[in-house]
Amino acid sequence: MTKNIHPPSVLEISDPQIGLTAWLAVDSMIEHHCCGGLRMLPDVSAAELRLLAKAMTLKLGFLGFPHGGAKAGIVCDENASKEDKLRLLAAFGRKAQGLLSNRIYLPGSDMGTNDQDIRDMFKILGIRVPKRALRGQSSGWYTSLTVIASAKVASMYQGFNLAGATVAIEGFGAVGSSVAQGLEKLGSKVVAISTIQGALYLPDGLDVSRLLQGSRRHADKCVDFYDGAERINKESLLELNVDVLLPCARHHSIHLGNVTKIKARLISSGSNAPITGEAEKALSQCGILCVPDFISNAGGVLGGTMEFAGLSRSAIEQFVDRDYSRQVSMLLEKARREGVYIRDLAEQIALERFARMKGASQNRSARHRAFSFALDMYRAGMIPSFLVRALSQRYFRRRIEGKFQQCALKKYANRSGNE
Repeated sequence: MTKNIHPPSVLEISDPQIGLTAWLAVDSMIEHHCCGGLRMLPDVSAAELRLLAKAMTLKLGFLGFPHGGAKAGIVCDENASKEDKLRLLAAFGRKAQGLLSNRIYLPGSDMGTNDQDIRDMFKILGIRVPKRALRGQSSGWYTSLTVIASAKVASMYQGFNLAGATVAIEGFGAVGSSVAQGLEKLGSKVVAISTIQGALYLPDGLDVSRLLQGSRRHADKCVDFYDGAERINKESLLELNVDVLLPCARHHSIHLGNVTKIKARLISSGSNAPITGEAEKALSQCGILCVPDFISNAGGVLGGTMEFAGLSRSAIEQFVDRDYSRQVSMLLEKARREGVYIRDLAEQIALERFARMKGASQNRSARHRAFSFALDMYRAGMIPSFLVRALSQRYFRRRIEGKFQQCALKKYANRSGNE
């Protein structure tokens, strides 16, 4: 496998002797690079990964980060041992060695994997991992920041406040549990949560601290050890009469088969593609505000990148609460003012930004080459983090506002016009 990938495409990666079944979906590239999580699940599919890779392109475009979008997945039993997982990861890595060693595909942690898993795979392959790469530990919490920020902005447009609002959270993993913690601090009432084992419902509000303790002890089976709440079917959670519904599980849990039963006033997703396209339009027509998933759950990518740049958790939280929330508010206001479908507008903005980044990347100016060199030096730990940290706040603000790409493209256009 080399640079001869023509996105969008899905590469099947298999090894019958090892029992490896996997895919790499590449939706887009910038300078022969793409990035996206590598997940390990028993029912992952090529169709799912194609959807998620597209969402990654949109997410990166909206954030203004100059990478193409991709997603990889390995079929793996959820109860597999660490040794079996590593064996499959190593087999995947050997099949995709050219893409990995040449940094064409940059994998990250995802459902069923963490950064250490990816580092271990690279170590087996003999690929050196830069000192500051794949060191994140807080992806779920970072994702929860933008889920909550999006819900907070959206609630104002729907005429209510998150303080005192009733909330149902589908999925109580790293993202869902962090969302529950954050919403409790805001005064929201978490009345229902679900895991793969089932769901809990308590109209007066569940005790989040008890849920977290149970999750740490029993993982998905925590719903079996919480007394005093009604045990309901996990699909029924989506249909509860709540103010806010937060899907933080798998894709397409809301579809035409259940969309008419959704009663929430707004939806802010922690998972990718939790709503089918047809269902999302139907919800919008019913007055249910759905923040596009690639916007509401962009915090994992945003926070991880800001953490890499040396910013503290508190600085990242403040950035999301101030700068990211402003972008979400501007999107919703523009959609309302112009009377357009929110997702259409959001995708237009993301793809226009992505196109500008791709165009600017073709201008290999001395400044661009110097920036790339400095970034490689920093990634390898050869530039002190305090130097990058001092400049990064402004960098991220310009990225999220779309100003960096506009300036770069204008310079490129002027130069091209003079030649």
